[in-house]
Amino acid sequence: MSIINTCFRYGRTVLFLLLFGYSCFYLGTLSVHSGRTNVTIVREDNEQGDPTKSVTDFWAQFFVSESPKFKAVLEVKEPVKGPVLPETESEERHPTNVPCLNNAEFVKENDKRLTWIQQECPNTVRTKLSEIKEMFYFPKSDLGWCPVYKAASSNVFAHFCSDYFDEETCQNKHIKMKDYEGGFRSLDDFREKDPPPESEQRFLVVRNPFTRLLSAYRNKVELLSHTTAYTEFFMDTLMHYRPIRWITNFDKRDSAFKAINYAQSMTEGRNQRKPEPDNPYLYPPYPTFKEIVYAVIAGRRDNHVIPASQRCGPCGSTHYDYLLKAETFDCDIKNMFELTGNTRLLTNTERWATNQTPVLNQTMFYSYYSTLTSDQLDDLLNLYQDDCLLFQYPCQKHVDNIRKFKSLNPDFKHEYRNTWSGRVGDWDTIS
Repeated sequence: MSIINTCFRYGRTVLFLLLFGYSCFYLGTLSVHSGRTNVTIVREDNEQGDPTKSVTDFWAQFFVSESPKFKAVLEVKEPVKGPVLPETESEERHPTNVPCLNNAEFVKENDKRLTWIQQECPNTVRTKLSEIKEMFYFPKSDLGWCPVYKAASSNVFAHFCSDYFDEETCQNKHIKMKDYEGGFRSLDDFREKDPPPESEQRFLVVRNPFTRLLSAYRNKVELLSHTTAYTEFFMDTLMHYRPIRWITNFDKRDSAFKAINYAQSMTEGRNQRKPEPDNPYLYPPYPTFKEIVYAVIAGRRDNHVIPASQRCGPCGSTHYDYLLKAETFDCDIKNMFELTGNTRLLTNTERWATNQTPVLNQTMFYSYYSTLTSDQLDDLLNLYQDDCLLFQYPCQKHVDNIRKFKSLNPDFKHEYRNTWSGRVGDWDTIS
């Protein structure tokens, strides 16, 4: 009898718990149905093969998560958009469909540029002490030129090439007159004499220092266009500026060399065994833009990044007759050749573009510069302040927009990609 009473007593308890649980489950069901009446469930592998057929996913009605092979279409998702760009000033845009100035208009514009330089020279920081480092003189044209590398320098050489070399040589982009035996840089005839000829007219081509610095990085570092010349510099940059936190006992120089050698093998089309995956210099296998900027700020004065105002001394004893800009190079050099009687040099239309990386656009510009710290941006402003002042580039506006880009896209992360044609290797995206 006692056993029956015990079972009856516990049985009532169990029955009560079951009824209570069922009541809670039923009320929860009503709540879910009332809150998710608009949920449409699309099964991706229904028997009819129609991915748009709507069926009921039982579990998706009661739980936030969905059962396998079902997808809750709660809202129409918009396509993934790129980063938000800050509003840009008109000075930053150089549309290609704008007609060239005529000769008279160019003369006025050129006079304004040169007058501005002389007016602002007393306000410069470093330029007053600078003198020209290199001056080429082309006797057949009676023109002298101080080269600012990464400011259309290869295309300047291309225009003058036809005066001194045969057409086959001038059309061969792979020869590059600067390295070719008998080319411009190896002929003393093209070094300006001291004193220069009285009839000589000098010109200078400048470029926005922020785009010039980035162009130098993309061409010389990412593209690895001068592998042997920069190997030691790249290795030193990796060792000094890439933080290593997870490895304490390893050969830095050997690891850096293997990473750079691997990157070089890809540019040259050679298959190269990838270094060990724990090599801290492998991603990317060359200095990042941020690391190169650290080196530049610390004193690296490569010809491709040194300020044009320091290299060519427009505020020193050097007088220039023409100031051309890389942003309007084709129009500017056309006007200069017409005004100096050298229109024959316009027949060489084959461009010597040395930067084979994808064309730089505003998104890419902000993407690279978003990797820099606020202190680095301030240091670049300080380094290039004379160029910005003398050649009237809105560098402060660039920095303001870069900071705005970073604030508008707090989760944005620049990616270093192996996307150039002719490359080999087993990496596509590295960051």
